[in-house]
Amino acid sequence: MSLPTAGTRLRVSRQPTALGAYWGFAQRGFQRAITYRFQFWAELLINLLFMYIYVCLWRALYTGRGAVAGYGRGQLLTYIVVSQTLITFQFTVGAWRIIETKVRSGEVAIDLVRPVDFQGVALATATGTALHTLLTNMLPKFALFAAAGVVRRPASPLALALFPVSAALGFLVLFGIEFLIGVSAFWLVEVRGLYSLVMWGITGLLSGYFLPLEFFPRWLATLARALPFPAMVYTPAALYAGSIAGAAAIGAVLGQLAWVMVLLGAGRLLFGMAHRRLVVQGG
Repeated sequence: MSLPTAGTRLRVSRQPTALGAYWGFAQRGFQRAITYRFQFWAELLINLLFMYIYVCLWRALYTGRGAVAGYGRGQLLTYIVVSQTLITFQFTVGAWRIIETKVRSGEVAIDLVRPVDFQGVALATATGTALHTLLTNMLPKFALFAAAGVVRRPASPLALALFPVSAALGFLVLFGIEFLIGVSAFWLVEVRGLYSLVMWGITGLLSGYFLPLEFFPRWLATLARALPFPAMVYTPAALYAGSIAGAAAIGAVLGQLAWVMVLLGAGRLLFGMAHRRLVVQGG
């Protein structure tokens, strides 16, 4: 048996170091979220208030009605609480803001010479922040509404199995969109307006955040389903509530996976263009 060459030993020894680096960035993201305690409590209270308002609103609208667009009252309330819980990632992750700040301050030049992938670092940081959001914000408020009897259990064993996968893919879709917006700062410098347009304008309308796509006019629902935004909120919430079931549920999760690959791939291409632009300009 031949002994490994020096080059082989070097490649093997670098792998744990790279993984350790990403783990370190994830820890930083988690710790950064812990630091802003006032922001944490403010966001949690505001989230709970809006969720309660939406629940009260839909309870009132369903008075005297059996089902609307295929949703019974209990099923819709479950959808609303799940969707309102999932959208919390959009409030807290802020991958676009971190990239924009680094571009404006010039700190991005340091990131570009590090022996780690820029997109991988951004994803690791966002994952750390998202984990803090999940443990300290999303799970407690979801448990509160479940204890109050507002949220039903997952509609089926398949829904129970697919929901965590779908929610994780929804987070990756969110990250993919935010990464594209953040990298746009290499050209625009200030991307707050672009973020507001995409994430609070288009996404707020088409993600299923306010109501399920089944409530939309047919043309608008068709348009929404052709875009990545429903993969963030509507798909996991509809899976949990049972309005997407069976083979359609599996197809919906595969559709989310396809959007993750498209968005992350587009982010890598756009960042490659930004990197070359920076090098050509001598930045």
